[in-house]
Amino acid sequence: MDLPLLSALFAAFALSLYVMLDGFDLGVGTLLLAQHDEELRDRMVDSITPTWDGNETWLIMTGVALLAAFPIAYGILLPAFYLPLIAMLLALGLRGVSFEFRYQVERGRRAWDVAFGLGSIVAALMQGFIVGGLIQGLTIDGERFSGSVFDVFQPFSLLVAVSVLAGYMVLGGGWLHLKATRSLQSFADRSLRRTTPVFVGLAAATCAAAPFVQPGVLEAWTSNPVVLTIIVILFLSTAGALMQSIGGNSALRPFLLGLILFVLGVAGLGITIFPNIVPFRLTLWQAASASLSHVFLLIGAAIVTPVVLAYSAFAYRVFRGKTPEKGWET
Repeated sequence: MDLPLLSALFAAFALSLYVMLDGFDLGVGTLLLAQHDEELRDRMVDSITPTWDGNETWLIMTGVALLAAFPIAYGILLPAFYLPLIAMLLALGLRGVSFEFRYQVERGRRAWDVAFGLGSIVAALMQGFIVGGLIQGLTIDGERFSGSVFDVFQPFSLLVAVSVLAGYMVLGGGWLHLKATRSLQSFADRSLRRTTPVFVGLAAATCAAAPFVQPGVLEAWTSNPVVLTIIVILFLSTAGALMQSIGGNSALRPFLLGLILFVLGVAGLGITIFPNIVPFRLTLWQAASASLSHVFLLIGAAIVTPVVLAYSAFAYRVFRGKTPEKGWET
């Protein structure tokens, strides 16, 4: 049994769930800055209130999996991305504080909404910088990072960061389309119509620029031309279907299609960097820990993952349907 591969698949699974689940509430937080009506902002926040704070669980599980199963990779990636990781964590903390305080004040709620929105933007951008830094490659010496902590802040990483932010806004617009009542529906539709073409354009620019930044990406296209081409076609087709679904009869379809866009993006990234855990530098097996560590991790994952999934499914089921006009506490 290939234990490093199983551990990597679990880490990829947890990271994918984080991107999709936390992505829409980061998107909703970003869209708060574009909404001037306080009552509608309240409804936007109410739409993510029951589920938003549990999504970071998957990010923690990804970090634990990386540390336990691939400590060499963890020791390289952590110092390489110190700055965006610290900024992301501070931004997520700001989101948590502003989320709670906005409900405790009658005046100045707009300021806390701005803080929540800015925290969402910074968190999304930092995640994009990390992805961009992974794709462009890291400077390593043996089994340690030997570059600068500022290496991640390059033009290509900025392009990826803005792409991730735009994608999260698409997910946020799709979520609002799913949960919003009529008064917020038009805002969700406008957001989707504006952000979806921007996201697709930025994603296309990222794909076009990546082979020039990282030769390993070109090698991946040479090795897997059919699969990657199919993913690109499916991505563009899904984006077209999403645009057509805006304003339609289905409340779920735009959000579902937005999730599919991210699934395709994650799949394309995974195929491009596989079998590396430090992209284009170290493979899964070169960075893997002892077999016992993988066994311990996978047993823990087999116990904890169903519990977290069951809790999340229960929360989404209980709070299914449209968000009440006056919030869930009425």
